[in-house]
Amino acid sequence: MTLKRTIKSVTVLLILALVCGAMTACNTSQYAESGKILIPASELASYVGADNVMIVDMQSEEDYAAAHVEGAVNIPASEILINVPVQNMLTSKSKLQKLFSAKGIGNDTVIVAYDDNKMSAARLFWTMLMYQNHNVLVVDGGLSAIKAEGYTLTDAVPEIVPAEYVSADKDETWVATMQDVLSQVNEPDKNTVLLDVRTEEEYYTSGKVPSSVMFDFYDNFYADGTFKNIQTTRINYLQDGIKPENNIILYCQTSMRAAAVFLRLYDAGYRNLRLYDGAYLEYASNPSNPVDIPSGIVAPTNKDAS
Repeated sequence: MTLKRTIKSVTVLLILALVCGAMTACNTSQYAESGKILIPASELASYVGADNVMIVDMQSEEDYAAAHVEGAVNIPASEILINVPVQNMLTSKSKLQKLFSAKGIGNDTVIVAYDDNKMSAARLFWTMLMYQNHNVLVVDGGLSAIKAEGYTLTDAVPEIVPAEYVSADKDETWVATMQDVLSQVNEPDKNTVLLDVRTEEEYYTSGKVPSSVMFDFYDNFYADGTFKNIQTTRINYLQDGIKPENNIILYCQTSMRAAAVFLRLYDAGYRNLRLYDGAYLEYASNPSNPVDIPSGIVAPTNKDAS
């Protein structure tokens, strides 16, 4: 690298640092406790085999059978979802109790979850939050990050000692309904943001909820599949005019991807968050609901189920 190019690169980095610093200094928003849910893969070793900890692998049954973290129990995302009234909705309290008890998870168990798709472990976190359980940690980067750290995986299935899990009732704080979304469309609240984390291509294919702000799910991650850090996340959302004091309603096609963004924002100190569980799949299925469809698009045709 030439001296001129080196000086240019350093200058660009300095400018970026100054811009980030200026945005942080000018930001008067208050964030809640941060950095307590997502853990780097390097810290997983301290939880494996620890008392009162359950490692939860959220791969498919087939992939789990092939390789997983030692001692991990398998809970595919399908086991914490129901498909009524639309695909990928929050499971019931009774089903959650039965599932966790069978997997050896008690009310005081610390759950450390990982997945292989950026979504499932986050969906488990949101599910547990809905049922007032805060004992969930998520491995940032999932199985890819775990492999990159050099952990030895196994196909051995651990012996499970059944437990008794008693779930609390739903905490409606964290969920939005179609009526909540329609209320924002029909009578906009300037402090509320409808956050659509689908791709721009999906918008041009099937439209979106009117007034929604688009912020692509994939833009919340680095190239290695780990979430962008807290400071970068805050800056990126501030650039889109989204502040922690805003009431943020997140959705995608079935709110699987939205659950991951919910987790990233929650762990970055945002608390005024609600996941629209029915998501765009439910919203667009009602022909009476207004839809923002780009010029030239005839009708929604997108079939992404995440």
